[in-house]
Amino acid sequence: MSVFIPPDSTGMALHGDQVVVKMQKSGSSPHWTQHIKNKNTREQLEKRFTETGKLPEGRVIKVLRRMNEAVIATYFKKNQFHYAQPDDPLLPKSIELNAEELPKKLPNIEDKVVISIDDWQSRRACPKGKIIKVLGAANSPGVDILQIIYAHKLPLNFKNKVIKEAEEFSSDIPEEEILSREDWRDRPVFTIDPADARDFDDAILVEKLDDGSWELAVHIADVSYYVRPETELDKEAFIRGNSTYLVDRVIPMLPEVLSNGLCSLVPGKNRLTHAAIMKFDSKGSEISVRFCKAVIRNAHRFTYEEAYSLLKKPDSKNSFSKRLATAWELAKILRKRRFKSGALELDMPEIKVILDNNGKPTNLVRSENDESHQLIEEFMLAANEAVAKHIKNKMRPSLFRVHESPDADKLFDFRQLVLSYGLEIGDPSAPNELQKLLKSIQGQMEEHAIKVGLLRSMKRASYSADPLGHYGLSKTNYTHFTSPIRRYADLIVHRVLAAVTGSVPSSTPKFDELQQTAKHISGTERTSSSAEMESQKLKLIEFLWNEKKVSPNGSIPSHPAIIHEVRRKGLFIELTDLLIKGLVPESVLPYCREGYWFDGSNSRFVGTRPKRTFEAGQIVKVCVDKVDFDQRLVDFKILNE
Repeated sequence: MSVFIPPDSTGMALHGDQVVVKMQKSGSSPHWTQHIKNKNTREQLEKRFTETGKLPEGRVIKVLRRMNEAVIATYFKKNQFHYAQPDDPLLPKSIELNAEELPKKLPNIEDKVVISIDDWQSRRACPKGKIIKVLGAANSPGVDILQIIYAHKLPLNFKNKVIKEAEEFSSDIPEEEILSREDWRDRPVFTIDPADARDFDDAILVEKLDDGSWELAVHIADVSYYVRPETELDKEAFIRGNSTYLVDRVIPMLPEVLSNGLCSLVPGKNRLTHAAIMKFDSKGSEISVRFCKAVIRNAHRFTYEEAYSLLKKPDSKNSFSKRLATAWELAKILRKRRFKSGALELDMPEIKVILDNNGKPTNLVRSENDESHQLIEEFMLAANEAVAKHIKNKMRPSLFRVHESPDADKLFDFRQLVLSYGLEIGDPSAPNELQKLLKSIQGQMEEHAIKVGLLRSMKRASYSADPLGHYGLSKTNYTHFTSPIRRYADLIVHRVLAAVTGSVPSSTPKFDELQQTAKHISGTERTSSSAEMESQKLKLIEFLWNEKKVSPNGSIPSHPAIIHEVRRKGLFIELTDLLIKGLVPESVLPYCREGYWFDGSNSRFVGTRPKRTFEAGQIVKVCVDKVDFDQRLVDFKILNE
């Protein structure tokens, strides 16, 4: 739920603080500035806002908890007065630093620092805080990413006791453990992963049987063998919740001796797995499924690029070429069946930033969701669904990956977005209408913007102890089982599955405990996602800025862009080649003698002499104008054609 707090009613509260708010009256502002935790209250007041167009109004009467324990700021000194300026514009412009709590070695002027805001007694005075970490000069290699890490409170290092526990495992698997498992070491299982991947969670093997049916084996790293409940490894994995993949590094959930070593399904090494062995008929309908603990030896490692190349151009001399083709044949059947059941095709290309040794972006590589990615995706979805269904039928508490149906008002907003592009759409709450729309925009300039708009209209996927199903995938039963190296949820599911199948006699967490775990790891996932996107955006705009600075002969690097939203402040655009979003401010629109007027009812700018119109769906050519690295914002200008 959101409440509007007028500027003169915020008291001593700072952005992000937990506060007590006294409700006063219905306001008229659309700005949502304070958040109330109670879900029922939040939903009731959001409904009230939807119906009345007004937010409830309130004032802060008490600060419960200061949340600004790690604020990224710039250090300054004036005479004997030490202070810092936070990067976040929602925080006060200046934080006074207590001279008695300064570090022994003072930062240099304009160094980036991490501060905690401890005290604020009066709006007539600056808040007070202290430096908890000096990051260094803003332009020093790696400092920009360190700012993101500290701002999101991500852990940089493992505790010594966690490292020690991980290093106690032998690299050799005990013979008695191997004998207790199904032995797949002579079977040609293989992996497909990104070229720069260091941890391999999953391996597959697909066989087409004589009767036309299929057998799919999905082997997942058996992390639960190494990470047992209540150990130091388990406690740390729970706290982290998941690995975080920043643009220049990985902050793993588990120490590297496990994540990149003993648990990783590297080629040629004996590795323990938890496997789902599924059989499908010729039309892709599941016939049977069984689960087992196994030991494998990865027979071949494909990169996505290698797999895609071999799918497009089979090699009769490569023994895995036919196996790859067989796997894709089944994946195509499963994929077709999934979309027929109502699943939405929302996969999008990704932009990978290539960095040099100093963390500077040197190139951008676009990665499409081609057949090699789709093949692995279908098999992981099949395994996740099979595990969720089995655990649910056994009525054992577990964690599920859930995605609830979108709200009607959000879908209405999405429909208006689609119409602004001049596209047709019926009832957006009907999956077949959304499928029809997504199919009609495949390969079109507006495809990415429309898909992003659809994703924004939906609720965020999360974890829950309630098996609520997955709207986007159109699955009644769904969980996360296939990535226990990097997700704590999957580790829990592995333990539950082992218990219900009897492969490991053990108890599993109770429902209430799992619900608390679900809440926690949904939160760590959001934090990681935010940090990942921020680091990606930072390097993308840095690449654009560098491209502008070093362009030869004074030429202006240009990019095609699509206008995806028009507001009074300007045009919100997206580069169609690099998928970078930014703003063309109204003040820098191409020259018109009599200026532009904002046509709010039609969401467009209209100019005369010469007559020009800018509206959603329009393709323009732009160049970089300004960049704000602290806020990860980029402004563009439209080039006259």
